[in-house]
Amino acid sequence: MAKVEKSKKITTTHPRTGSQFDIDSEIYEPFKAAITQSLKGSKGKTFTELTDDVVKIIRNKMPGFKKSIPWYTISIRLDLETRGVVEIFTEKGKKLNRLKK
Repeated sequence: MAKVEKSKKITTTHPRTGSQFDIDSEIYEPFKAAITQSLKGSKGKTFTELTDDVVKIIRNKMPGFKKSIPWYTISIRLDLETRGVVEIFTEKGKKLNRLKK
């Protein structure tokens, strides 16, 4: 019987609740790259703008990806907030996301 290699998991953490769950690194890393690519050079983006960018990037990088791109985007964005990579701020009544300086 052939050994099935387990994919590496990355534990994500929600910044406010502290709840954790694991995501395959093969999914986590491209989403993390897409989020940082979208926010790089931006003064701030709404979640919708960020998700729209990530959908385009992921569809190009991972054309066979059939799971919910917005769900993974918010889950990994929250983890990046916990890790101090991304921050949320409010401007003119809108919640915006940006890379932490």
